[in-house]
Amino acid sequence: MIVVDGQKSYLGAYAERVQNRQTTNQMTEAKKDASVKRVTEAVYDSVSVSEEGKNYVDRESAKTGSGKKAPEFVEYTKVYKDERIAKSGDSFWQNTGSQYLVFSQKLNESGFFNSMSDKEVREAESILSAITKGMDSLSNAQYLTGQGPSGVDGKGYTLPTSYEARMELESSTAALMYFGEKYIEDEGLRKEFEGLVEDYYAHNTEVLGEYTNPSEQMDKAVSKFHESSGNGQYNDLFAKASSQNSDRVAYSKYMGSVTHTKEEEQQYGNELSGLFERLKRDPSGQADIWSKIQNTMLNFATNGGGSESIRGQVLAGASDSFSRMEHCWSLLLNNE
Repeated sequence: MIVVDGQKSYLGAYAERVQNRQTTNQMTEAKKDASVKRVTEAVYDSVSVSEEGKNYVDRESAKTGSGKKAPEFVEYTKVYKDERIAKSGDSFWQNTGSQYLVFSQKLNESGFFNSMSDKEVREAESILSAITKGMDSLSNAQYLTGQGPSGVDGKGYTLPTSYEARMELESSTAALMYFGEKYIEDEGLRKEFEGLVEDYYAHNTEVLGEYTNPSEQMDKAVSKFHESSGNGQYNDLFAKASSQNSDRVAYSKYMGSVTHTKEEEQQYGNELSGLFERLKRDPSGQADIWSKIQNTMLNFATNGGGSESIRGQVLAGASDSFSRMEHCWSLLLNNE
């Protein structure tokens, strides 16, 4: 592991492999400088770089004059909104924003990567990173200060709605379980990996319990204001705003009025979980299953109602979530 400020920091199996390869050699000062540069480039080529890794590599870059800067996946100060991240002994809190590293470290310490080539290690970690990206991005925005992470293919990240986030949690949990089923042959290690997946689900359920989407809160405020405005100047102002942006106001009025019981939320999660299980078992029917997932989300979000325009806006708003999910599942199912 790379040592940062006196503490060991796990950056991923591939980064660890490259670092270990360099430190086992007896090097002259000239060779050492060249090696630091190679380690720097290798770390950046990996699937993701934690904040500690970025700081380490930037310091080494300054020493060697390479000028290589940390990739712009996240720009954060080491200031946290929640002390659990800074002080918790829980591995998922410690890796907020990079939860795939919890799974990578478990596999690495168990010898899972030992017989793999560098390319195979990077591919495996890329899959894990793609699986947890949705929940990692949400946690980054929810708990860390600074600029949020990038979205799919370098696009800006848009905060998911509560129903999109629940969908991404069910997707990533099923995908992690499938990763274990598909790639981990050792039964004991697979069971330990599945135990970590259960911990991941519990942790992110807690995260979602604290999560609020600002746009959803605004929709509720608009809907409540419309219901209570009555006659008079405020109603006139609302009517004027509605005429200027009728589709958006109509969307907020309707979506802000949608509520769900805990039982309905649980049923929604169960339905999604069943559909992602089908995706694992029947990859040839992907198109139909993705359509059912889309409809399940849409019907829950709108309570089975809403105009065609409103339902279209819900689907359009969920495009980033579907892009992340479809990408990670394509990596898992591409050899089926």
